[in-house]
Amino acid sequence: MRSPIFGALAFANWVVANAIPSPPTLVVKRADTWGGSVSLGPSKSTIVKAVTTIIPGPAPPTQNGVLFLWPGMSNGTGDLIQATLESWPSNSWCGAATGQWCVRASVFGWFGQRDGSASPVSGSDQVRIEYALQSDQNTWLQTVTNAVTGALLSTYSSASGPYMRGYGTGTECNDNCSGTIAAQSYINTVITLASADTTFGGTIAVAGGATYSGLTSSDGGKVWSIASINIPAMSKSSQTTSTTTSRVTTTTTTSRVTTTSTRTTTRASTTSGSGSCSAAQYAQCGGTDFTGCTTCALPYTCKYQNAWYSQCL
Repeated sequence: MRSPIFGALAFANWVVANAIPSPPTLVVKRADTWGGSVSLGPSKSTIVKAVTTIIPGPAPPTQNGVLFLWPGMSNGTGDLIQATLESWPSNSWCGAATGQWCVRASVFGWFGQRDGSASPVSGSDQVRIEYALQSDQNTWLQTVTNAVTGALLSTYSSASGPYMRGYGTGTECNDNCSGTIAAQSYINTVITLASADTTFGGTIAVAGGATYSGLTSSDGGKVWSIASINIPAMSKSSQTTSTTTSRVTTTTTTSRVTTTSTRTTTRASTTSGSGSCSAAQYAQCGGTDFTGCTTCALPYTCKYQNAWYSQCL
């Protein structure tokens, strides 16, 4: 699942003009696993800005599937803002060498996956990711930079609304991927709310062996900071595998397809003639303030990810 971009046509033209190999097309069986995570939410207020810096460690030297690292924010309307560090069987499409990641801003929603331009980053790089609600109170601007040099790595804006109530890290392993070979750390995470919520810190949760330190608040509970978040490397012994299913593109199923301009994840829900509804594969099926279908179409089940997001897998 992944973030905003400059537009498919513009990016496609840029790829052609610069003779950069296109991202690999992924049409394989799916078996997802998840690494460690730390999440906050839901807030009694809404998030207006979130900043963190990830030091990802090296990407696996070889990759069987697709691996994503991301900090994400979700809302009750289905958008998931998530700048992603990606490991594909070949990352040459973004100019990355062996052991490097491709990073790009991204948003996932009912429309699928939309992405910004991508850049290569190394395991020791400090990748600063900022999400900021703009003055129109509707547009989110994502800015990804090198925290040391200030170099711009990716950017994207999307009309995702002022509804973000949850924030968390994701370590997502798709299609029997090669998991992370090193721990990841997030430093200097700062989440700013529209109004004070003194209970927000009490919503923090960890999974998969992740840890955090230095949780503090200021401005009466309006600004929340986490000094460090540590995510352990993945190991096969700690992974759980969901039901393996074929990935097929139809009007009522979800597919993740990579083109020269963007890797798009499309999802939809179906409604039966009786008026009851069921969510399709990969669709959101739960989470705080979620008002859509909470039952998944067979053979999928609603899998809890965190307090603000569950998905049909």
